[in-house]
Amino acid sequence: MSLLTEPYYSACNEVFRGCTNQGALMLEEMEEMLRDLEQVSILSVGSGVGLFEIPMLRMLHDGGVQTSQFVGVDVSSHACARLEENLEAEFGPGRWYDVVCSPFQDFTSSQDFDIVLHNHTFEYLGDHPDRWLRKSESFLTPRGRVIVFSPDRGGINLIYEEVAQELGGWRPLFADDIEETLANLGNPYEKKSLVAECDVSLLDTSDPHPKKLELLSFLTQRDCREIDLAAQESYVEYYLSLRQGGHTIPHPTTLFVLQNGNLPHMAGNHAPSNQ
Repeated sequence: MSLLTEPYYSACNEVFRGCTNQGALMLEEMEEMLRDLEQVSILSVGSGVGLFEIPMLRMLHDGGVQTSQFVGVDVSSHACARLEENLEAEFGPGRWYDVVCSPFQDFTSSQDFDIVLHNHTFEYLGDHPDRWLRKSESFLTPRGRVIVFSPDRGGINLIYEEVAQELGGWRPLFADDIEETLANLGNPYEKKSLVAECDVSLLDTSDPHPKKLELLSFLTQRDCREIDLAAQESYVEYYLSLRQGGHTIPHPTTLFVLQNGNLPHMAGNHAPSNQ
Protein backbone atom coordinates (compact mmCIF):
# COMPACT_ATOMS: atom_id res chain seq x y z
CA MET A 1 0.00 0.00 0.00
CA SER A 2 1.34 3.46 -0.86
CA LEU A 3 0.48 7.12 -1.07
CA LEU A 4 -0.71 8.33 -4.43
CA THR A 5 1.97 8.93 -7.04
CA GLU A 6 1.93 10.32 -10.57
CA PRO A 7 0.36 9.87 -13.02
CA TYR A 8 -2.45 8.21 -11.04
CA TYR A 9 -2.50 11.13 -8.59
CA SER A 10 -3.42 13.58 -11.35
CA ALA A 11 -6.16 11.30 -12.69
CA CYS A 12 -7.66 10.95 -9.21
CA ASN A 13 -7.35 14.68 -8.51
CA GLU A 14 -9.24 15.48 -11.71
CA VAL A 15 -12.13 13.22 -10.67
CA PHE A 16 -12.13 14.76 -7.20
CA ARG A 17 -12.17 18.31 -8.58
CA GLY A 18 -15.24 17.40 -10.60
CA CYS A 19 -17.06 16.35 -7.41
CA THR A 20 -16.47 19.46 -5.28
CA ASN A 21 -17.51 23.09 -5.62
CA GLN A 22 -14.50 24.22 -3.59
CA GLY A 23 -12.52 25.23 -6.68
CA ALA A 24 -15.39 27.43 -7.90
CA LEU A 25 -15.57 29.21 -4.54
CA MET A 26 -11.80 29.73 -4.56
CA LEU A 27 -11.97 31.22 -8.07
CA GLU A 28 -14.63 33.65 -6.88
CA GLU A 29 -12.29 34.81 -4.11
CA MET A 30 -9.40 35.25 -6.53
CA GLU A 31 -11.59 37.23 -8.91
CA GLU A 32 -12.73 39.50 -6.08
CA MET A 33 -9.15 40.13 -4.93
CA LEU A 34 -7.68 40.78 -8.38
CA ARG A 35 -10.53 42.26 -10.41
CA ASP A 36 -9.41 45.90 -10.02
CA LEU A 37 -5.85 45.27 -11.24
CA GLU A 38 -4.72 46.04 -14.77
CA GLN A 39 -2.04 43.35 -14.68
CA VAL A 40 -0.66 40.80 -12.25
CA SER A 41 2.27 38.42 -11.94
CA ILE A 42 1.70 35.09 -10.19
CA LEU A 43 3.87 32.39 -8.67
CA SER A 44 1.84 29.24 -8.02
CA VAL A 45 3.46 26.77 -5.63
CA GLY A 46 2.30 23.19 -6.15
CA SER A 47 0.65 24.04 -9.45
CA GLY A 48 0.14 20.41 -10.49
CA VAL A 49 -1.31 20.01 -13.98
CA GLY A 50 -3.15 23.34 -13.68
CA LEU A 51 -6.64 22.18 -12.69
CA PHE A 52 -7.09 25.40 -10.70
CA GLU A 53 -4.43 27.61 -12.27
CA ILE A 54 -5.63 27.48 -15.88
CA PRO A 55 -9.27 28.39 -15.03
CA MET A 56 -7.86 31.19 -12.85
CA LEU A 57 -5.71 32.54 -15.68
CA ARG A 58 -8.63 32.29 -18.09
CA MET A 59 -10.88 34.10 -15.59
CA LEU A 60 -8.36 36.93 -15.27
CA HIS A 61 -7.96 37.20 -19.04
CA ASP A 62 -11.71 37.29 -19.61
CA GLY A 63 -12.05 39.90 -16.85
CA GLY A 64 -9.51 42.22 -18.47
CA VAL A 65 -6.65 41.56 -16.05
CA GLN A 66 -3.41 40.95 -17.94
CA THR A 67 -1.12 38.26 -16.52
CA SER A 68 2.33 39.69 -17.12
CA GLN A 69 4.04 36.58 -15.77
CA PHE A 70 2.93 33.19 -14.47
CA VAL A 71 5.31 30.64 -12.99
CA GLY A 72 4.10 27.25 -11.84
CA VAL A 73 6.32 25.26 -9.47
CA ASP A 74 5.79 21.60 -8.72
CA VAL A 75 7.94 18.71 -7.53
CA SER A 76 6.35 16.25 -9.99
CA SER A 77 7.97 16.03 -13.42
CA HIS A 78 4.77 14.44 -14.75
CA ALA A 79 2.63 17.31 -13.48
CA CYS A 80 5.03 19.92 -14.85
CA ALA A 81 5.02 18.35 -18.30
CA ARG A 82 1.23 18.21 -18.29
CA LEU A 83 0.97 21.82 -17.09
CA GLU A 84 3.19 23.00 -19.92
CA GLU A 85 1.02 21.11 -22.40
CA ASN A 86 -2.18 22.46 -20.87
CA LEU A 87 -0.95 26.06 -20.83
CA GLU A 88 0.05 25.91 -24.48
CA ALA A 89 -3.23 24.22 -25.44
CA GLU A 90 -5.24 26.90 -23.64
CA PHE A 91 -3.22 30.04 -24.43
CA GLY A 92 -0.86 29.09 -27.24
CA PRO A 93 2.92 29.52 -27.18
CA GLY A 94 3.95 32.43 -24.99
CA ARG A 95 6.80 33.93 -23.06
CA TRP A 96 4.59 35.07 -20.20
CA TYR A 97 4.35 31.65 -18.55
CA ASP A 98 6.92 29.19 -17.29
CA VAL A 99 6.94 25.88 -15.40
CA VAL A 100 9.68 24.88 -12.97
CA CYS A 101 10.05 21.33 -11.72
CA SER A 102 11.48 21.76 -8.22
CA PRO A 103 10.66 21.29 -4.54
CA PHE A 104 9.62 24.67 -3.15
CA GLN A 105 12.46 24.59 -0.63
CA ASP A 106 14.94 24.53 -3.55
CA PHE A 107 13.13 27.02 -5.79
CA THR A 108 14.87 30.31 -6.58
CA SER A 109 13.96 33.17 -8.89
CA SER A 110 15.28 36.58 -9.84
CA GLN A 111 11.69 37.76 -10.38
CA ASP A 112 9.22 39.34 -7.99
CA PHE A 113 5.53 38.46 -8.05
CA ASP A 114 2.34 40.25 -7.12
CA ILE A 115 0.81 36.98 -5.93
CA VAL A 116 2.42 33.92 -4.40
CA LEU A 117 -0.31 31.31 -4.38
CA HIS A 118 -0.41 28.15 -2.26
CA ASN A 119 -3.38 26.13 -3.47
CA HIS A 120 -3.52 23.38 -0.83
CA THR A 121 0.24 22.87 -0.79
CA PHE A 122 1.05 23.22 2.90
CA GLU A 123 -0.35 19.73 3.49
CA TYR A 124 2.60 18.42 1.49
CA LEU A 125 5.36 20.77 2.61
CA GLY A 126 5.69 19.23 6.06
CA ASP A 127 6.64 21.05 9.24
CA HIS A 128 7.91 24.63 9.67
CA PRO A 129 5.09 26.61 8.02
CA ASP A 130 6.83 29.80 9.18
CA ARG A 131 9.74 28.90 6.89
CA TRP A 132 7.50 28.50 3.84
CA LEU A 133 5.55 31.68 4.62
CA ARG A 134 8.74 33.71 4.94
CA LYS A 135 10.15 32.25 1.76
CA SER A 136 6.91 33.04 -0.07
CA GLU A 137 7.03 36.63 1.13
CA SER A 138 10.61 36.99 -0.16
CA PHE A 139 9.31 36.71 -3.74
CA LEU A 140 6.73 39.51 -3.43
CA THR A 141 6.62 42.89 -5.12
CA PRO A 142 5.99 45.86 -2.80
CA ARG A 143 2.25 45.52 -3.40
CA GLY A 144 2.34 41.73 -3.33
CA ARG A 145 0.28 39.23 -1.37
CA VAL A 146 0.75 35.65 -0.21
CA ILE A 147 -2.51 33.75 -0.73
CA VAL A 148 -2.93 30.43 1.05
CA PHE A 149 -5.84 28.03 0.68
CA SER A 150 -5.60 25.43 3.43
CA PRO A 151 -8.08 22.64 4.28
CA ASP A 152 -9.75 22.42 7.65
CA ARG A 153 -8.79 19.49 9.82
CA GLY A 154 -11.07 16.48 10.30
CA GLY A 155 -14.16 15.38 8.41
CA ILE A 156 -13.32 14.63 4.81
CA ASN A 157 -9.60 15.10 5.56
CA LEU A 158 -9.42 12.94 8.68
CA ILE A 159 -8.23 9.76 6.99
CA TYR A 160 -5.71 11.71 4.93
CA GLU A 161 -4.00 12.87 8.11
CA GLU A 162 -3.90 9.32 9.45
CA VAL A 163 -2.57 7.91 6.17
CA ALA A 164 0.23 10.47 6.01
CA GLN A 165 1.38 9.39 9.44
CA GLU A 166 1.03 5.70 8.67
CA LEU A 167 2.65 5.59 5.25
CA GLY A 168 4.71 8.73 4.97
CA GLY A 169 5.76 9.36 8.54
CA TRP A 170 4.99 13.06 8.23
CA ARG A 171 2.34 15.42 9.59
CA PRO A 172 0.23 17.34 7.10
CA LEU A 173 -0.37 21.00 7.83
CA PHE A 174 -3.95 22.23 8.06
CA ALA A 175 -5.64 25.62 8.45
CA ASP A 176 -5.34 25.62 12.23
CA ASP A 177 -1.57 25.02 11.91
CA ILE A 178 -1.25 27.99 9.56
CA GLU A 179 -3.29 30.21 11.86
CA GLU A 180 -1.29 29.17 14.92
CA THR A 181 1.93 29.98 13.07
CA LEU A 182 0.65 33.43 12.10
CA ALA A 183 -0.49 34.06 15.68
CA ASN A 184 2.93 33.10 17.02
CA LEU A 185 4.63 35.37 14.50
CA GLY A 186 2.31 38.20 15.49
CA ASN A 187 1.64 39.18 11.91
CA PRO A 188 -1.64 40.66 10.66
CA TYR A 189 -3.56 38.69 8.08
CA GLU A 190 -7.00 38.31 6.61
CA LYS A 191 -8.89 35.05 6.96
CA LYS A 192 -12.06 33.72 5.41
CA SER A 193 -13.74 30.32 5.67
CA LEU A 194 -15.15 28.85 2.45
CA VAL A 195 -17.96 26.39 3.10
CA ALA A 196 -17.74 23.98 0.18
CA GLU A 197 -19.25 20.55 -0.39
CA CYS A 198 -18.01 17.37 -2.03
CA ASP A 199 -20.51 15.18 -3.86
CA VAL A 200 -19.67 11.53 -3.09
CA SER A 201 -22.51 9.96 -5.05
CA LEU A 202 -19.87 8.13 -7.12
CA LEU A 203 -19.11 6.09 -4.01
CA ASP A 204 -22.75 5.21 -3.47
CA THR A 205 -22.89 2.67 -6.27
CA SER A 206 -22.17 -1.02 -6.54
CA ASP A 207 -20.83 -0.67 -10.08
CA PRO A 208 -17.04 -1.15 -10.40
CA HIS A 209 -16.70 2.27 -12.04
CA PRO A 210 -13.03 3.35 -12.38
CA LYS A 211 -13.91 6.89 -11.30
CA LYS A 212 -15.33 5.51 -8.06
CA LEU A 213 -11.93 4.05 -7.22
CA GLU A 214 -10.16 7.22 -8.33
CA LEU A 215 -12.36 9.36 -6.09
CA LEU A 216 -11.83 7.00 -3.17
CA SER A 217 -8.08 7.01 -3.77
CA PHE A 218 -7.92 10.80 -3.70
CA LEU A 219 -10.07 11.06 -0.59
CA THR A 220 -7.83 8.63 1.27
CA GLN A 221 -4.64 9.84 -0.45
CA ARG A 222 -3.62 6.19 -0.89
CA ASP A 223 -3.66 4.02 -3.99
CA CYS A 224 -6.84 2.04 -3.41
CA ARG A 225 -6.09 -0.20 -6.37
CA GLU A 226 -3.60 -1.91 -4.07
CA ILE A 227 -6.06 -2.82 -1.31
CA ASP A 228 -8.68 -5.55 -1.28
CA LEU A 229 -12.39 -5.01 -1.87
CA ALA A 230 -13.29 -5.31 1.82
CA ALA A 231 -10.88 -2.52 2.73
CA GLN A 232 -12.18 -0.36 -0.12
CA GLU A 233 -15.74 -0.79 1.07
CA SER A 234 -14.78 0.10 4.64
CA TYR A 235 -13.48 3.45 3.38
CA VAL A 236 -16.59 3.92 1.25
CA GLU A 237 -18.77 3.28 4.30
CA TYR A 238 -16.80 5.82 6.31
CA TYR A 239 -17.19 8.58 3.74
CA LEU A 240 -20.85 7.87 3.13
CA SER A 241 -21.39 8.16 6.90
CA LEU A 242 -20.15 11.77 6.71
CA ARG A 243 -22.96 12.87 4.42
CA GLN A 244 -25.29 15.48 5.83
CA GLY A 245 -28.32 14.73 3.71
CA GLY A 246 -28.20 13.97 0.02
CA HIS A 247 -24.86 13.01 -1.49
CA THR A 248 -22.53 15.72 -0.18
CA ILE A 249 -19.93 15.96 2.57
CA PRO A 250 -18.80 19.33 3.97
CA HIS A 251 -15.52 20.24 2.33
CA PRO A 252 -14.43 23.50 3.98
CA THR A 253 -11.20 25.33 3.34
CA THR A 254 -9.71 28.49 4.82
CA LEU A 255 -8.29 31.41 2.86
CA PHE A 256 -5.41 33.39 4.34
CA VAL A 257 -4.18 36.62 2.73
CA LEU A 258 -0.93 38.24 3.83
CA GLN A 259 0.24 41.58 2.47
CA ASN A 260 3.92 42.22 1.78
CA GLY A 261 5.68 43.41 4.93
CA ASN A 262 3.50 41.35 7.27
CA LEU A 263 6.15 38.65 7.63
CA PRO A 264 9.75 38.89 8.83
CA HIS A 265 12.02 38.93 5.79
CA MET A 266 14.46 36.12 5.22
CA ALA A 267 18.14 36.96 5.20
CA GLY A 268 18.90 37.70 1.57
CA ASN A 269 16.28 38.20 -1.12
CA HIS A 270 15.09 34.99 -2.77
CA ALA A 271 17.47 32.81 -0.75
CA PRO A 272 16.56 29.14 -0.68
CA SER A 273 15.46 27.70 2.68
CA ASN A 274 17.74 25.49 4.67
CA GLN A 275 16.07 22.39 6.01
